[in-house]
Amino acid sequence: MRLSRKGWNNVLIFAVFTIIFIFNFGHKLTANKKPVALSIIDKNLTLVEIKTPDFRVTRVGRSWQSQPNLGLSAKQLATLVNNWQQLTLNPHEPIPLGSHPYTILIYSADREEPITVNLIQQGDDYVLQTESNHALFLNAQQLPLLLGR
Repeated sequence: MRLSRKGWNNVLIFAVFTIIFIFNFGHKLTANKKPVALSIIDKNLTLVEIKTPDFRVTRVGRSWQSQPNLGLSAKQLATLVNNWQQLTLNPHEPIPLGSHPYTILIYSADREEPITVNLIQQGDDYVLQTESNHALFLNAQQLPLLLGR
């Protein structure tokens, strides 16, 4: 059985519609619904200080110092600061702040105002939430990577 010219035109039209459908909707069919992991602080910012209620880590020249002394070497302090920009965490729904959140101020050479990050405990885990209600999930094992404890 052979197709007529009209039959081949119909096959060609159907093939074009199939290709258009695949290009337009294929990414939605194969898209992973898993949320994209994000870092807490933009990687392009130059951090100069991290201030918590318990301690302060300040840039002095090319190295970092903590006050009071956290007992960490200069390399460990640099890693702690880098974790704020490198550690990727999963998004979380913003939650209302309690009466006394653990507030962390992060100062950057690129911004006049500090970035305020609130650490909120949720059971055994934590949520890091910025003033713009950008919230990220932090498990208990990751907490020392940001606070050095």
